[in-house]
Amino acid sequence: MNDPSQSAPHPRAGLHRMISGFSQSVILRVLRLSLNVVVTGLLARHLGSAGFGALAASLALVSLLYTLAELGMNRVLVRELLHSEADEAALMGSSFYTRMVAGLVLFAGLVIYAGVFKPAEASLLLIYGLALLTHAITDVIAWFEAERHMPEAAWCQFGGFALSVAAIVAGVLWRAPLWFFALTFIIECLAVATALLVRYHQLGGSWKTWRWSKTVSFRLLRESWYELATQLTLLMLLRLDAVMVQALRGETEAGFYSAAVRVSEVAYFLPVLLCGFMMPPLMDRKQKGSPDYANRIADYFGVTLAVTVPIAGLMVLASAPIISLLFGAGFRPAASMLVVHAWALIPYALGIARTQYLTIEGRLSANVPAVIFALIINMGLNWLWIPVHGGLGAAWATLIAYSIAWVVSTPIMPATRGLTSLTWQGILRLPRLLEDTLGRLRRPVSPLSEP
Repeated sequence: MNDPSQSAPHPRAGLHRMISGFSQSVILRVLRLSLNVVVTGLLARHLGSAGFGALAASLALVSLLYTLAELGMNRVLVRELLHSEADEAALMGSSFYTRMVAGLVLFAGLVIYAGVFKPAEASLLLIYGLALLTHAITDVIAWFEAERHMPEAAWCQFGGFALSVAAIVAGVLWRAPLWFFALTFIIECLAVATALLVRYHQLGGSWKTWRWSKTVSFRLLRESWYELATQLTLLMLLRLDAVMVQALRGETEAGFYSAAVRVSEVAYFLPVLLCGFMMPPLMDRKQKGSPDYANRIADYFGVTLAVTVPIAGLMVLASAPIISLLFGAGFRPAASMLVVHAWALIPYALGIARTQYLTIEGRLSANVPAVIFALIINMGLNWLWIPVHGGLGAAWATLIAYSIAWVVSTPIMPATRGLTSLTWQGILRLPRLLEDTLGRLRRPVSPLSEP
């Protein structure tokens, strides 16, 4: 019989590995986003507010198609891969080939739309749209997440980003035309996709074994449409503002607004990253019926607020110097927009946590009405406020819409009503949780120690 001390790692060893992996992902993502906002400032100074606004608005519009091409399968795929009896080849193949077909159809539709309705912006739209042809490869990230290899995926993404940065800097130095800077995004996408596939094979996977299954594909689609609806409306809340600012106030105002959004995205990644760290353990506890599942959900919401509230406050205080330093005095109007976006981080983070909770519970449909209602309010306020207040009106519309979607609606909806008390419970548990986590990390890890 095998020695238990050798066959089963100590729980604290798992905690150390998770914290270590999470730390690597955090460092890489922070470095990536920090470099990105610096390079974006350089690009904005080079292009001016009008050129930068045109680039950002085109990317925002095509981003909606990227979300459609994902078909909402990512979170469902992670959940399915975590099952011990999961048929990995059928799951990966069914998701990949289904999404590939969706990407091809959407790209064809984009070609028609750009040629008929947006001929002046067709080059930017079609270059950004090329990512639809390879976007399905990002399914591999779901496998990395399910296998707790997120640092591996983070390194692959950082490598592609580094190539993109080099291309942008070269373009600025050589005074490249506007379309070239859209092409740098495709360079990044192709590099990331290649790196992910190579690393996937090195870790024992093989895309050659993937196979499409009609049964699995339809099951994934049936279970993921709630996620798709949520992601699409969420992205519209995030990206549609830039498109509407361009349409209602022009490219210069869109450039100011996009500068504020780009800075706020540095902070907005934190709840998404926290979700990637928390989801696998929470799913595991749910599937096993662990008695501490509710407490861990409470901790998730408590930690979310503990992280985002101080960051939002710092962004408010530093908004003006950040905009001036990165984008120059010509982008000064973006500072007031950044202040409002900073406060919107808090309801946005709660919305990410709530969406993950509903995903685990298999009740994502409960999220859709609130988010759609918030989107309608956001679009209505945009139509009223952008012509008068420009990007600042769009920022206030975003804050109000986020608050309605993920704060006001939570105690009202039956499926999420209990999260209000769990959130307060998580806040009260924060000191004890921090003390316990620090204590565990300080203790040495020994495979021979008692649990």
